[in-house]
Amino acid sequence: MTLVSDAEAIVRAGIAAVDPRVAVPKNLARKGATLRVGARTLPVARGEGIHLVAVGKAAGEMVDAAAAALGDFASAIAVTPRGSPASRTGIRTLFGDHPVPGTGSFRAGRELREFVARAAPNDLTLFLISGGGSAVAEAPAGRLVPEDIARTTELLLGSGAPIGAMNSIRRHLSSIKGGRLAAAAGTLRFATLALSDVVGDAPEDIASGPTVPDPSSFGDALEAAREFGLVDRLPPAVLRHLSEGERGKEPETPKPGDPRFRGAPFVLIGSNRSALAAASVAARARGYATEVIRRPIVGETHPAGVRFARRLLAVRPSQPRALLAGGETTVVLGPRPGRGGRNQEFALSAARTIAGRNALVLSAGTDGIDGPTDAAGGWVDGGTWSRGSVLGLDLTGALVRHASYDALARLGSLLITGPTGTNVSDLHVGLLEPSFSPNTEGSTTPDAAPSSRRRRS
Repeated sequence: MTLVSDAEAIVRAGIAAVDPRVAVPKNLARKGATLRVGARTLPVARGEGIHLVAVGKAAGEMVDAAAAALGDFASAIAVTPRGSPASRTGIRTLFGDHPVPGTGSFRAGRELREFVARAAPNDLTLFLISGGGSAVAEAPAGRLVPEDIARTTELLLGSGAPIGAMNSIRRHLSSIKGGRLAAAAGTLRFATLALSDVVGDAPEDIASGPTVPDPSSFGDALEAAREFGLVDRLPPAVLRHLSEGERGKEPETPKPGDPRFRGAPFVLIGSNRSALAAASVAARARGYATEVIRRPIVGETHPAGVRFARRLLAVRPSQPRALLAGGETTVVLGPRPGRGGRNQEFALSAARTIAGRNALVLSAGTDGIDGPTDAAGGWVDGGTWSRGSVLGLDLTGALVRHASYDALARLGSLLITGPTGTNVSDLHVGLLEPSFSPNTEGSTTPDAAPSSRRRRS
């Protein structure tokens, strides 16, 4: 075994723990005239249909798992990003765009509203929601047009705003987010199973909460735009829509306490914490003394990667050490950014700190997609910084330009899994052999030569 293979195995164990094919059947079962959704039991009488609506990066796997658990259902539809797994059982799948909504996303948003509206009053709609749903299905609110939404999304993604602030804006520009998809259904009987890709697992932030009430207001959305310097950059129609909404001239999203959502189960079937717990078990099984950082890692990616590496090296271990964490960092992009993603940048940011050490840092998105690239993330070890110099790579410049993909590709340090069919944010794995002393300042003086590829007994 090597540090590289161990780190990859630890990440894959975390991803496997939130596989919809496992998580959905644990939380959904039909027996006679009853349907169990999580801990709740719902009646489904003869003649009352069940409709399946899956949205997000895990939609294909989730809708297939739900169909298998039910055995019989009236109709179903799934919406997932291009490149993510479609339904393997023939359920109609639409492909939207990610991370910026495009033509496919707006078509999917229209069709979702039409689909849910066709449910009869006594039917039950089961929503299967996962991360990525904010972009792959969209329907503009009011007089907004698709171009307004797309441009606003681009600005939000490059603003450094946390997901809660971003979604307070996105929910108020949409006719399906913030509970509006469920509210558009022809029946008030519905339930939601969700895989969370957001820190804190707030239901309203998972795919921007299409089936739950929205605790934020138009005023909150405007305040978020001001805080992150977006007011003067938003499309005029978007700023006008938000301002009119604050003045009560546009309808608000459904709010907590809305009777339409009373008694509608919302069940979280998987999260970053679930994946992190499974990754921890896998690390211990491989002989690592394992520490799990309980607080999610958020904030700017580069300093977060450096801090993670320093914490990894802050303990002199007597046996191989693993440091595990989850979360979702942010990258504030410059005017002409290079290719990369937050996980690739997180890993590359750790390279100088662990230089010369028998250590490795791997960071990966559990969905298998890191930014607009084909990689899930990347890894660095104690020799990465020196190998970069030999290859003539300017790794410092790559970090400044947010061009981690090309640098890690040259180093042979990309992690490519392909779309995984699930999505619970990011996993960070740090591994350290016991032959090295701690190095919290990035010294390159080793106790012995680094060998992250060395086989361990």
